[in-house]
Amino acid sequence: MKNEEVLEKIERELKLQGKSPSTIKSYLIYLQNLFDFSGKIHSRILFEDIKKFLEYLSIEKNYSSSSMTLAKSAISFYYEGMLEKYPIHKIRTKKKEERLPVILTKEEVIRIIDAAANLRDKLIVQLMYTCGLRVSEAVNMKLENLDLNDMTGTIRKSKGNKDRSILLSPKLIDNLQIYIRSKTTPSIFLFSKSNGLQYTTRSFQLIIKGLAEKAGIEKRVHSHIFRHAFGTHSIEDGEDIVSLQDMMGHKSLDTTRLYITLSKKHLKGKKTPLDRLYEERK
Repeated sequence: MKNEEVLEKIERELKLQGKSPSTIKSYLIYLQNLFDFSGKIHSRILFEDIKKFLEYLSIEKNYSSSSMTLAKSAISFYYEGMLEKYPIHKIRTKKKEERLPVILTKEEVIRIIDAAANLRDKLIVQLMYTCGLRVSEAVNMKLENLDLNDMTGTIRKSKGNKDRSILLSPKLIDNLQIYIRSKTTPSIFLFSKSNGLQYTTRSFQLIIKGLAEKAGIEKRVHSHIFRHAFGTHSIEDGEDIVSLQDMMGHKSLDTTRLYITLSKKHLKGKKTPLDRLYEERK
């Protein structure tokens, strides 16, 4: 079987297992890169070839830990999962950097919203922040999954192939209705181009970056930053962590606990050793 044929077989298996389109695309790219790097047909690639490829990505290409994890997962899916041939999990790659994400203040979120020159851009930011959406979830939002009368919505088949409910702000409803009525070409998607087709995630990323620059935000603003702001601000406003886990669609509560750290709520009212030192001196 040729490399092209095995990639088609892998794609069918990924779809059968319900992997997301973005995961499928990434897996196939990394496996194609492995085949090209080794210069061999897939069945003749050795365990050492795979290690050399991952070393090349890490050392020569300086891939991030998350990219290395994705590359390793792609190779493991085929050689360890489908073929049961090599123990890919034993290959050690870069550990994930323990960096806290940059968080926007509430005032900065307002500035970005106010920087929007049209209703579409304003709604993109408001919806992502209000509901803690991933950029892919905003891009793929369908009209049928919104209940404006009930002020709720549903995210279908998000990360982990899970559905979850979202709560819409009353401040969004009027603008959403105006925006939907203004669309001249029918579309199943909430946000769509003049021809009715949906936007790409890249389009949304550029819109968000442009609004942040216009608002004079000096922090590195990316599409996921509104989801982080949603989680952090929810904790600051008193939301309990279990409810927040459900609202954000996290599989593990440990993922949601990040927002307790980011909110710094747990630090407020506490005294430092320096405070106590001077108190004792008195």
